[in-house]
Amino acid sequence: MLLTQFASALRPVARDRISKGLLPRKVRSTLWGGNGTGQSCALCDKTILPSEVELEVEALVNGTLRTLRFHVICETAWQLECARDDYLEQRL
Repeated sequence: MLLTQFASALRPVARDRISKGLLPRKVRSTLWGGNGTGQSCALCDKTILPSEVELEVEALVNGTLRTLRFHVICETAWQLECARDDYLEQRL
């Protein structure tokens, strides 16, 4: 239940970053995971600590290939918003 609440709180942030072009609208199929490297999360901007899982995705952001790093919950919120965009596009 707590995980769902965190994802719900982060989804508007993901939606905003997608609309501003700071995060891509499409989820890539390749995803890597490992220990946090002390870098910032692409969604919440907080440091991903070595004690946390870090998920990495390579994606085009404004025409530039970038490596995006996420906390697990932040990546989940981003994926949910990408799926929402796909659903909305299919309905149009």
